[in-house]
Amino acid sequence: MTYTDEQLKKTLAKMLSNEITYYSVMIFYWNRQFIAGIFQRVLDTELLHLCWMVEETLNEIESAEYAELLRPIAENYKLLYHATWQQRVVVLAKVKGIEI
Repeated sequence: MTYTDEQLKKTLAKMLSNEITYYSVMIFYWNRQFIAGIFQRVLDTELLHLCWMVEETLNEIESAEYAELLRPIAENYKLLYHATWQQRVVVLAKVKGIEI
């Protein structure tokens, strides 16, 4: 199934602590990070880092399942780090049982 980036960002926000980020009106924000009184948007270049933050919460069994689900995407275990943030979010949602 194909998902939009907006659906994936919303799903990624669900997997993160509200203290870190929040998602509102199709815009992803860092929580409590203000410049000139404005919340700072999460940049597309930061989405892999947010995926990593979710990956760090996986227990050993979830981590093994995550790697196994990513393996066909990456072609082998050595290339898992080549998965896009979109691919990672889809697999993380499966592992964590979160609906996109």
